[in-house]
Amino acid sequence: MPTQSDLRGLSALHTEQQNPHSRYIDEVSAPQLCQIINNEDATVAGAVQKCIPIIAESIEILAERVRNGGRVIYVGAGTSGRLGVLDASEIPPTYSAPERQFVAIIAGGDVALRKAQEGAEDNVEAGVNDLKALNLDPKVDSLVGLAASGRTPYVLSCLSYAKYQGCFTVGVACTEPSRMSTSKDVDCMISAVVGPEVVTGSTRMKSGTATKLVLNMLSTGVMIKIGKTFGNMMVDLRATNLKLQQRSRNILRSICGSKCPERDEALDDMLSNCGGSVKTAIASLMLGIPVTEAVDRLNDSGGSLAKVLKHEKAVPTEPTSNGRQFEYSLCVDGGGSKCAAAIISADGTIDYGEAGGCNVTDAGVEVAMLSISLAIQRAADSSPVLSGRHWDTLCYSSIWVGLAGYDRPKVASQVNHALERLFHRKRGPRLRITNDIELLALPFLERHNINNAIVLIAGTGSVAMRYKRDNDGLFRISRFGGWGHLIGDDGSGFDIGRRSIRHALAALDDFKSRASCEYEDPEFDELTRIVLQHFQPDSSSKLDYDLLSEILNSSPELPNKERIAQLAKVVVELSEDVEAQAIVSDAVQSLVRLVRSIAPSRQLDLSDSALVLAGGLMQNDVFKRQLEGELLKAVPQFKLVEVVKQPALLGSQHLLQEELLSR
Repeated sequence: MPTQSDLRGLSALHTEQQNPHSRYIDEVSAPQLCQIINNEDATVAGAVQKCIPIIAESIEILAERVRNGGRVIYVGAGTSGRLGVLDASEIPPTYSAPERQFVAIIAGGDVALRKAQEGAEDNVEAGVNDLKALNLDPKVDSLVGLAASGRTPYVLSCLSYAKYQGCFTVGVACTEPSRMSTSKDVDCMISAVVGPEVVTGSTRMKSGTATKLVLNMLSTGVMIKIGKTFGNMMVDLRATNLKLQQRSRNILRSICGSKCPERDEALDDMLSNCGGSVKTAIASLMLGIPVTEAVDRLNDSGGSLAKVLKHEKAVPTEPTSNGRQFEYSLCVDGGGSKCAAAIISADGTIDYGEAGGCNVTDAGVEVAMLSISLAIQRAADSSPVLSGRHWDTLCYSSIWVGLAGYDRPKVASQVNHALERLFHRKRGPRLRITNDIELLALPFLERHNINNAIVLIAGTGSVAMRYKRDNDGLFRISRFGGWGHLIGDDGSGFDIGRRSIRHALAALDDFKSRASCEYEDPEFDELTRIVLQHFQPDSSSKLDYDLLSEILNSSPELPNKERIAQLAKVVVELSEDVEAQAIVSDAVQSLVRLVRSIAPSRQLDLSDSALVLAGGLMQNDVFKRQLEGELLKAVPQFKLVEVVKQPALLGSQHLLQEELLSR
């Protein structure tokens, strides 16, 4: 039982202090009340972040012990105990873990889950007895004590007993220092200090949230470390309900591609043959082996699907004349609106695949890597020879990745590291990483034997770059534009779309501002009608249609920037609409200014230079002709003007040529 001294010290705890931000919370409106609570909740992640080093250390130790057959045992009282039970109960269905791999006990027993049990948290003898019933194995079992105050007697007695037995122990509290942290019974102490609660002493709030975040990290980290995921997909789940059945199908189709049966029924039969194990089904499908062999290989790899799949090597082929084996070259064009991959074989056969955009500045490095992987897999699946094989099992003699946003210094180092991990090789001759425009420029110049070029991109964004080629390679001389859609991108698809939307919004505002508009049928010009139909065809005739909200509410299938840029394709074709043509003409002039800024005639002899055009707008013949006509008026004539539609194909052919010349 706690002593009077213990009780007097309660007021000194962080969790028992009065929060100055919520002192008058009973006098504010409901929205203000919610904002106060939300503001306080927003501080919790930062408190947990400070504990990441010790959480990571705990995960490594726990994972090794679980791998050897050990159990993770959560103990707690009240909210902490309930959170432990919640986390432990989620592990078996999520990761196909044994029922007793994660165990949770709560002071007062299971009845305390629904109804507080008076005095249970103070009963130290009950804590010891509960642990004795589990027959602890100190060589592999671990105990995690949960107590927001760091002083709950039941939890402290459990930690003391487990430590005495020789178990590895972890403490989780929300105050520091605490009885728990100053005891000698805790090997790894996680103190997520969240400060005073919104309602004084109500540790089910911020302290409970912090405890849940810590438990999420601990249990998820252990499961990942022992091979329960493949990438970020929970491949070790078992389809025990309808939601998990559909998730199982989605995972199989995502990883196995064309090797997966098309019909749900056939896929379900495959899962049934594998005992419901998604991981076993993936290994069997990807490697083309019987289920029993897939099980054996997974057991041999410690349950790691990644290890099993990476052991599968490319099929050996006949050596070439100089003794080198048949290999592939890979080129990835990672643009802002799409990611394209081209796999080329020694005979020049190209297999091509696409995925979503992977501008690393916009989407982030992790999303970009996922798009790259998916595009490469789709390229492999498009081949009669490679279909069904994981792209990572092929042997690539050379790889070239050109990424939008790569040349921003803060991004480049992150991208380099991520791509080196993805392709299992260091950046260098066999792994070339550049921006996507260099990927377009060098192969073009070498194919046409031209030494100078200006590359003008007009797609979702816009940018111009000037390059020079010599015996040492390709050098960028200057750059203009490419500032992103928030600041620049004049002349781009986004620019045309944005101007068109402004016109439509103004037309709507003008119509709605007229006093008699409710009795009139809207008679909008063609450009306004096109904009309305683009964003919501079914509602564009309604007078109460909220175009602005529709634009600002990003579609899950297509982000706002891409939705707006796609409008340009339609606007360019409106040859009879004066407003549309004015917008297109302004965009053309913006691109002409880019070229003039980067290639003043007094510094560059354009008669020996190429103008390379790329991006979605440049593939529109109407827009391209208008641009070329205005360029003839503004700058000297180029030796060659050409649109490059698929840079990944051009890059893959360049890699093959380099490979053949090196043999």
